[in-house]
Amino acid sequence: MDPSDLRSGLADRLASGEPIDAETFNAACFMLSRALEGMSFSVPEAAPLVRRLLRVAGRVVIDTGLADSTPDAWPNTKEIALEWIDEALRDLGYEIAPLPPAPEP
Repeated sequence: MDPSDLRSGLADRLASGEPIDAETFNAACFMLSRALEGMSFSVPEAAPLVRRLLRVAGRVVIDTGLADSTPDAWPNTKEIALEWIDEALRDLGYEIAPLPPAPEP
């Protein structure tokens, strides 16, 4: 897809005044992640972090926000989202880990 087509189509959908659907949100995340390539950051690690977070947001919305989305997709979507977030954090020297089980009352 030509990025200029994406921009104009996305601009039209955002300007319509209608609620944003999952496909529009995902397209916006994609377009914004591509726009990062032309930006200069004071901290080099910022761009990859933002790119991955946009990728996570787009994936979660597209997997759970479409009319035909089902809760059955959530476990896989959550696993992928956490994996991508973990990759982003590892590049910064951190890692995610599940919390220990809560004590029973």
